[in-house]
Amino acid sequence: MSAWKHFGRAHRWLYRVSKGRLGARMGQIDVALVETIGRKTGQPRCVPIACYPYRDSIVVSASNSGKESHPVWYLNMRANPAVGVQMGRDCYRAVAVEVPEEEREALWKDIIRINKHQAAYLEKAQRKIPLVWLRRES
Repeated sequence: MSAWKHFGRAHRWLYRVSKGRLGARMGQIDVALVETIGRKTGQPRCVPIACYPYRDSIVVSASNSGKESHPVWYLNMRANPAVGVQMGRDCYRAVAVEVPEEEREALWKDIIRINKHQAAYLEKAQRKIPLVWLRRES
């Protein structure tokens, strides 16, 4: 198992056990716990994901650190867009929706201002990196 997988498991555990008091920020970057349903297994999957303010909730970048493949959590969201979100102590249900094309450029500028690593991922990737709005359900 990779070091990142171990880190992700520890992060998720700390986030949950502290009820969102620990792990909701990494430096200046907000982190949400996002629960998807596995597209192959049908089982719940939970992953900490860097997130950014957008409209009434948050947006996540499926950058996968600039790799050529989409992250598994993004593929799960495409198969089943109903997700659970925990932002700090706030837990809610959401629907994963692609950010409209006409809003992508301005949103990327905001994301890069918050998280400079995303600029490197954009440059490295040879694919269009999806931006996904986790639209809070009423």
